[in-house]
Amino acid sequence: MEYCTAYEQIDNTNLILISGKMKLLLVNWSWYATGGDWTYIENIHKLYEKHGYEVIPFSTHNKKNTFSPYSKYFVSAYDFKELNKHKTISNGIKALRTSVVSSDALNKLDRILEKHDIKFAHLHNIHHYITPAIVEKLHKKGIKIIWTLHDYKIICPENSFVSKGKVCEKCMDGSFYHCAINKCKKNSLLASALATFEAYYYHKKNTYHLVDFYLCPSRFILNKFLQFGFDKNKMLLSGLCYDISLVDNFIERSKSAPTPPNTGKYILYVGRLEDIKGVKTLIEAVRGTDIHLKIAGRGNAEESLTNYIQTEHISNVELLGFKKKDDIFELTQHASFGVCPSEWYENYPFSVSETFLFSKPVVGANIGGIPELVINEQTGLLFEAGNQSQLREKLLRLWNDDELVKKLGEQARKHSYDLFNYETHWNTINSVIQKLDLKADLISA
Repeated sequence: MEYCTAYEQIDNTNLILISGKMKLLLVNWSWYATGGDWTYIENIHKLYEKHGYEVIPFSTHNKKNTFSPYSKYFVSAYDFKELNKHKTISNGIKALRTSVVSSDALNKLDRILEKHDIKFAHLHNIHHYITPAIVEKLHKKGIKIIWTLHDYKIICPENSFVSKGKVCEKCMDGSFYHCAINKCKKNSLLASALATFEAYYYHKKNTYHLVDFYLCPSRFILNKFLQFGFDKNKMLLSGLCYDISLVDNFIERSKSAPTPPNTGKYILYVGRLEDIKGVKTLIEAVRGTDIHLKIAGRGNAEESLTNYIQTEHISNVELLGFKKKDDIFELTQHASFGVCPSEWYENYPFSVSETFLFSKPVVGANIGGIPELVINEQTGLLFEAGNQSQLREKLLRLWNDDELVKKLGEQARKHSYDLFNYETHWNTINSVIQKLDLKADLISA
């Protein structure tokens, strides 16, 4: 449904918008490429504009930011990594004052609302920088709120259900103090205590109850929030969207491009290099085989993985570091298949959907939302998360069966296209917008 200065048919009644395009606030802590959350934000931004909405971004200042004419409203952000390095009472108070309730975010939001008639807000990752304090202000102003859940921060102070490198659900009953006791956040008592305080603060204030609808990309994350006790009537399975034309255009361009040098057969991992991503398990799984593994990405575990590969003289693994999007596309296009070996509750990884769009299957861990994408024996193969020998078995099976790779890859492409195309996602988003009951902003024609 496009809101514009024209008649629309809604609930069998002709209605017209009073003043041009409907304005929405799109809120995220970053306005530059940070991972899968940004991939979605870029795409939902395009989708809203395509359907006639005026999108007003609300984020934080950063030299990496994508240009926005609304950046004058962006929030100043502290470098919490630096604050954590210098643990002082002063820095602790500074972190408490800015990461739990950002007065700057509240003041900037006031400026936006003075200048713009916002009808609804679409929130994403807002903790620590924008802070959930904006939810209360938006609600008081009568602005409807939808929130896409990219992680578990609302119900897990650490945000990923991981403690000391292992999946942990001790806080699932609201006993958030476990985060502080176990130093779950960055193995820091200060950071963990702050995250614990924040969790209690907003849950005791019932801030999260003020959100109109939560959009859950995967059924897994939806069920986790229901398990915690969230209102099932506010939790909606939404999936994600992706600009599939980016992949299709790349494939088309590559047909007329010079043939790249033959780098040989390989499999590909794309993503952050973190312990919970299972990259060490993956390296161990291919060690001693004839499988060549390429790894694209950076992260906290990069140095330790580099040292491990060198010390153990593992010759069939390449760490490629950070790669730009076109480089990732080229690597994916020429890979035999992809791997997603996570050992935490992944939500709905875009790295898997992108691999699928290149007609490549994925060997994925049977954890979190991954099995909703990697359907065993249909779009790839599943293995028990953290099970090195089982992962090796699945990798060798695909490595030695090109026909199976081709068959699963073709099915993976169709599966990903059906799930992530713009039209499918817009139908979901549009139905949510209609549930917000914004008819008060329309008059009968």
